[in-house]
Amino acid sequence: MTPAFAGQKESATLQGAVQSGGSGLPLYKVSLYIAYLQGGPDWKLLGTGTSDGTGRFFITYAVPPGLAEAPSLLFVQAERGPVLLASAISMGPTPPAFVVVNERTTVATGAAYAQFVESRKIAGNPVGMLNALPMAANFANPFTGAVGGVINSLPNGTDTTTLATFNSLSNAVASCVAEAINCSVLFQAATPPGGAAPTNVLQAIANIIKNPSYPGYPSIAQDPVFLLSQLNPIYQPALTQRPTSWLLFLKITGGFYSTQDFSNLMSGPGNFAIDGLGFVWLNENYDPAPPTHFACAGHRLIKFHPWGQPVPGTPYIGGGLEGAGWGITLDPRGNVWVGNFGFQDPACLTLPVAAKNNSVSLFQPDGVPITGAGGFTQGNISWPMGTVSDPRGTISIANCGNDSITRFPGGDPARAINIPLGPTPSPGNPQIKPFGEVIDAQGNLWITGNRSSSVYVLSTDGVLIDTIPGTYNGTPVFSHPIGNTIDSQGNVWVANSDWLDAPCPTKDVLGTAQNPSVTLIQAKDRKPHPGSPFMGGGITLPWGVAVDGDDTVWVFNFGAKPPTKPTELPINVVPTGIARLCGVQTKKCPPGLKVGDPISPATGYQSDAIERITSGAIDPSGNIWITNNWKIKVDPNFNPGGNAIVIAVGAAAPLRTPLFGPPIPFK
Repeated sequence: MTPAFAGQKESATLQGAVQSGGSGLPLYKVSLYIAYLQGGPDWKLLGTGTSDGTGRFFITYAVPPGLAEAPSLLFVQAERGPVLLASAISMGPTPPAFVVVNERTTVATGAAYAQFVESRKIAGNPVGMLNALPMAANFANPFTGAVGGVINSLPNGTDTTTLATFNSLSNAVASCVAEAINCSVLFQAATPPGGAAPTNVLQAIANIIKNPSYPGYPSIAQDPVFLLSQLNPIYQPALTQRPTSWLLFLKITGGFYSTQDFSNLMSGPGNFAIDGLGFVWLNENYDPAPPTHFACAGHRLIKFHPWGQPVPGTPYIGGGLEGAGWGITLDPRGNVWVGNFGFQDPACLTLPVAAKNNSVSLFQPDGVPITGAGGFTQGNISWPMGTVSDPRGTISIANCGNDSITRFPGGDPARAINIPLGPTPSPGNPQIKPFGEVIDAQGNLWITGNRSSSVYVLSTDGVLIDTIPGTYNGTPVFSHPIGNTIDSQGNVWVANSDWLDAPCPTKDVLGTAQNPSVTLIQAKDRKPHPGSPFMGGGITLPWGVAVDGDDTVWVFNFGAKPPTKPTELPINVVPTGIARLCGVQTKKCPPGLKVGDPISPATGYQSDAIERITSGAIDPSGNIWITNNWKIKVDPNFNPGGNAIVIAVGAAAPLRTPLFGPPIPFK
């Protein structure tokens, strides 16, 4: 055998097998494609072959000149009739010596590249394309066709239904491989609302990931994708009942474990910042501990590869990290800023001293701390929450503890200024509780007031130019808001928890959320959009909110119900869902939907991999990164923190990162 691209030879041969459930598939036309990430065609055929009676194939092809210097990806597609199986096999000039193409590699490729599949072609932004390759390998091994090690192991495996969902999608493809008539059913089921039917299996899988709930759930019991998965269930374990969605929620703890302990990577993950290459930064509330231990302030900053693997050297410590809350941002230099909220249980107050809650920490892109042990405290920082950078590197910090904003112009703490949003509160009793922050296209800063149920707008020079009250024409529009975000047209979306009074430091007990919602404030007049606030689609306890490259709105819930007292721990846990709403680009929504209408079913997109979420962020591949901040079933007297993040693979329209204002699509 001649390894592909060996030495300087002008031709090379790729070997492999086309299989279904381990059995060879004969007479499939197998094609090898290259997708150049820069400096060449985005999709080019290199060579073809035909599988023999055992499913084996050989493709001899001419090696493109200069391939070693050209960033590229290689894909294999095998087709016969309506069946098209696929696999993303390698990056760079040297592909593997042997590959297997089957149902699992097809679902893995279709999910990881869902936002980039167009018929049989796979092309898109170079960052997202490159990062999707190892993400696909999390689900299926391109060399053997076996289930991927990440999805098959803890904290996934049998601990969540994600593996079963993946296998059920693979079984739906297997039904198409077994009987051509089933392909027609699959294509019809995978036809997007108002769109064209797919013409191949790869496109069908991509469509299902992008439109993951079959219309009518849960009132219509039948889901044709689920029914197809029952016809030829060669991959197990598989689902025994239809899901709320076909999204693949990959759970990440930083290792092959689920159990909480002192040795965990994280506890109480709070919020994300994603850099230009798709690497994901995460802050945490607490230091890792068992669930029966009290929770002390976290002292870690964590960085992940774009496919979920922790970066060597993480977690990073030092720099004054002290129980970070929701505040984390990248600046234009690639440095990472973290707000130190001082999260801790009362039992930690003297271990050895109480955590501080009056600083931000700064780290280099390589994780080396720039700040010293006390962080930056200039500008009267107090219980910091939202922390954002504008395009010029000015850092704004929402001081939940004293109703103000601290600004570091150009990222320089020596020039710090403090901007009150209202009257100076009595110590420990803020009346506004600034929380979420977002920058608009003009550089203005929009801040949610969690206690005041209002939104505040600061100009680029720090002047309070608007206070948007919680009622409009006698109708409530804000109710204990937390997170906020902005769409491509400058409209601001606000998550109304209708429940949380943030502990900075005092808090009121508000009971259950009666009317959780999302409010849209129009850029043109800073007035609520007609029909706003919006409800439905699985909005239960909204905390974070994000807008993707299609201006679709994603809402992240802190569970289905508020945490209960220790004596009221629920026996039956209701899964957490994420909600999806139609945004201002209604042409990107299913036909007939208006701004704010739910796209997700009434349950939201639920998964038992998800717990209580505080934040979600969208990367250049279209993956949604989700924090499992608290456990669903929790005793607040002990460690409430979750020990995982979750990735909804390929779910959203990709974004160019990092974000310094309105989202920029990154197709």
